Amino acid sequence: MYYKNLSFLVAGLQKSGLSSAELLISKGATVFIYDKRQSDIVLKNKEKLISLGCVYIDDYEKAVEFCDVLVVSPGVPIDSDICKVFKSNQKRIIGETELGFINSVTPIVSVTGTNGKTTVCNMIHKCLLSSGVSSVLAGNVGYPLTSKINELKDKDICVLEVSSYQLETTYLFCPHISVVLNITPDHLERHYSMENYALVKSKAVIPLRESEYAVLNYDDEIVRDFSKLTRGNVLYFSLYEKVNGAYLDGDKIFFNGEELFEVKDLSLKESHNLLNALATVCALKALKISNEDIKKSLCSFKGVKHRYEEVRVVNGVKFINDSKSTNEASSITAVQNLKSPTVLILGGADKGLDYTNLFSEIKNSCHIKHTIITGESAALMLGYAVKGCVDNVMTVKGFENAVKTAYRLAFDGDTVLLSPATSSFDEFKDYEERGDRFVEIVNGFE
Repeated sequence: MYYKNLSFLVAGLQKSGLSSAELLISKGATVFIYDKRQSDIVLKNKEKLISLGCVYIDDYEKAVEFCDVLVVSPGVPIDSDICKVFKSNQKRIIGETELGFINSVTPIVSVTGTNGKTTVCNMIHKCLLSSGVSSVLAGNVGYPLTSKINELKDKDICVLEVSSYQLETTYLFCPHISVVLNITPDHLERHYSMENYALVKSKAVIPLRESEYAVLNYDDEIVRDFSKLTRGNVLYFSLYEKVNGAYLDGDKIFFNGEELFEVKDLSLKESHNLLNALATVCALKALKISNEDIKKSLCSFKGVKHRYEEVRVVNGVKFINDSKSTNEASSITAVQNLKSPTVLILGGADKGLDYTNLFSEIKNSCHIKHTIITGESAALMLGYAVKGCVDNVMTVKGFENAVKTAYRLAFDGDTVLLSPATSSFDEFKDYEERGDRFVEIVNGFE
């Protein structure tokens, strides 16, 4: 794009909108901004962008007359009113990730999937760094791609976490390596159906050319079939089959028949983390990283913050922060990993998900002694608990009260697990703020 000859409207003024507008300004574009929310962060970013030369507008229907391109943040759905207006006027609509991609000179390794994205991104990133490769972590992991563009060099590799919200507005996005981990029900309030959700996720591999790589989970039937949609080189990863790629055979990790290391050498040995490690192996082998460097880095990896993170032990009660579990499948995995009597804390924003399988897992677990449900989704989740005949379930108003109640119900040798199974937007800005608040509350116990 010839930026100096175009006018852009940036919709949504949190992190992604701010960095998009700043990038466009640095390219010499005319930039208009729009966000009617009155939160502190929006007002602060609005003030900053105006000082940099952006023009704030409060009527996007008039802006469509003089703006050539609409740039939307991940929080703005493609079927929102503002997008409909620009589309009906045959104006281009792109997302923050697309804007960053078309301005990047750096090879990109993208990672998407319902669960495990942040873990795999960190695995790849840390291995690249320990191998002497200049790696930059960006995307849904916390730093918008557009915020990194002006500092990225062609010798760098960008490891990019990509959500379905970001993929929704990509059309040209074509990373060098695209990893798809799994697809289970999530964000259906945004995408309406599993079919639509899977279609959005498939945009991670459809544009790939013969010189790129699609790293796909062979054990996930939906993801496996993505191989039919791409021209990229396909590498699979599997816990159960000897595939073209990385796989588990007995108690050892292999890549195309070559033994890399034993499972006992890994710090994280749970089945979902084994899959994460296998996906990471595929991406690193495609980048020509040595077996020695892969083994050294993966076997020393301890996990990421807010993902089944042990906070502390108070009077014999272990507290685990799994705030990043924002859907049913992730919380089911957390429950399956339990090894001691546990008080489980669920709930948050109401995403309209089906929790039948989660409460079936809770009922059948020999470790869950109490389940506490809080947040906007409490009534919905309680309904599934009653339907599933789950005992010892209670709803508690307020997140802090839920954590304190869980502590009162726990005894020496028990675990309190925060694994909400839904997002945090009813009470917190994101899962990180929720997890940090959990840690803060727990650290206040004596």
